[in-house]
Amino acid sequence: MSRIVVTTLGTLGDLHPMIAIALELRQRGHEVMFVTHQVYQSKLTALNFEFHPCAPISRP
Repeated sequence: MSRIVVTTLGTLGDLHPMIAIALELRQRGHEVMFVTHQVYQSKLTALNFEFHPCAPISRP
């Protein structure tokens, strides 16, 4: 099947719907990984998703 990267840079209100989609994708046989804020790592790894932190946004 496919390897899918999910990314969100918002709050838990943005993350939770993406988790629901990712769980369904995984159930259908896809590999799903997340690229998002470091603060969400424990939540995602607890659900057995591969996690990669996104780089902080630098502002001038």
